[in-house]
Amino acid sequence: MKMVLLSCCPVITILLAFFYQPLATAVTYNVVNLGAKPDGKTDSTKSFLSAWDAACASANPPAIYVPPGRYLLHKANFYGEQCKNTAITIRIDGTLVAPSDYRAIGNGGSWLIFEKVSGVSIFGGTLDGQGTGLWACKASGKACPTGATVCTLYYCESL
Repeated sequence: MKMVLLSCCPVITILLAFFYQPLATAVTYNVVNLGAKPDGKTDSTKSFLSAWDAACASANPPAIYVPPGRYLLHKANFYGEQCKNTAITIRIDGTLVAPSDYRAIGNGGSWLIFEKVSGVSIFGGTLDGQGTGLWACKASGKACPTGATVCTLYYCESL
């Protein structure tokens, strides 16, 4: 009996190694690979939204990666209602930068919006709302926009 057991073990090991595949292989969406420019001047909003759409459609646990650098984002809405995935990780090693002209999003309510998302984790990074110009306008007594909230979460779960 011992001989049969010993002789079948290498076969089982080979079969397991051949047929075994992880149940869920993580996939990473690098915003630079999707067209984002880390120069702080080029609008990268579409690249970030493309990464979000791809992560939402992913059957496997996705990650959105933002490499070091400064990324200009105009108002961006990350909607989760149609997301097939509830385990999205966003890793920010850079800085997300609002437009320097405060009038661009000054009355827009919020700059970055996450709405109806579930199971999203955000790690690292800096959000630069570039509010200096708006505060200077308000201090001068001129008619200025109300300003935008940097980040707003609506109807979100498990963040």
